[in-house]
Amino acid sequence: RAETCCIVGNYYSLKADHENAVLYFQRALKLDRECISAWTLMGHEYVELKNTSAAVAAYRRAVDISPRDYRAWYGLGQTYEFLQLFNYALYYYRRAATLRPYDPRMYVALGSCLELLNRTEEAIDAYKLAHRHGDREGIATLKLGNLYVAKGKGFEQQAAEFYLKHLTLLEET
Repeated sequence: RAETCCIVGNYYSLKADHENAVLYFQRALKLDRECISAWTLMGHEYVELKNTSAAVAAYRRAVDISPRDYRAWYGLGQTYEFLQLFNYALYYYRRAATLRPYDPRMYVALGSCLELLNRTEEAIDAYKLAHRHGDREGIATLKLGNLYVAKGKGFEQQAAEFYLKHLTLLEET
């Protein structure tokens, strides 16, 4: 069954044997061409293998089959960010965030991409959303502190608040 092949593919992925993982995801697709998980997971593996064109093709196939699958949209965002095509990445991250509006990872990715595009105020808004939606890793609070420091004089209070929130998150883990 396709699901079994995906499980075996995941096993190989965890072992960092990406070629065998791709092989099993391809086997899953021979059994079920509409298996969204296999397309998405194969996209992840192609990213690991630095085969970005194959990754984009796999993710696009997944979103063609299921436009509501946030993982494939997010994967497209990561791939385009890796290719330093930040405007494309931003588009795909926004699609993922629309489908998964309470997931802080979506907003951290958006913030990171906006930062790379020098859209600081929008990045701050995205990181604040990530923090509001429970960014347990503390990425958003650290980034917010750094962005407020970079803004310079007059923003020390905001920077200190977010650094303090970041330290609190670190102590809780």
